[in-house]
Amino acid sequence: VRVKKMEDAGIILGSSLSIDYSKLDYNFTAFIGILLTKSNHTQEVLKQLALIPNVVEASVTSGKYNIFCKMKAKNTEDAKKIIYQIDDIQDVMRTESMISMEEYISDKNRLINAVSI
Repeated sequence: VRVKKMEDAGIILGSSLSIDYSKLDYNFTAFIGILLTKSNHTQEVLKQLALIPNVVEASVTSGKYNIFCKMKAKNTEDAKKIIYQIDDIQDVMRTESMISMEEYISDKNRLINAVSI
């Protein structure tokens, strides 16, 4: 009943699979802050990031970076190639990478379980 109400209200837009990338040997996760030459180039850079399959999330942000993304790679050598690919996108001025040492919370449904509908 709760799921049906959320579907009818447009809260649930669909469903998806939860992938364990480590089973596919993608054990390296990094977050990349991307600084652009100009903020008005954000949409074009996002389109280019969408062409890189290893970029699994990308958000437009305020603060130090224009875009913050999450990438998956098999190892550091693979990650380096992906980061160089991102660096080569026109209007990317600089990137900063943060390696994930451990993923502690990974539950896209976490908030909805706390919301009363």
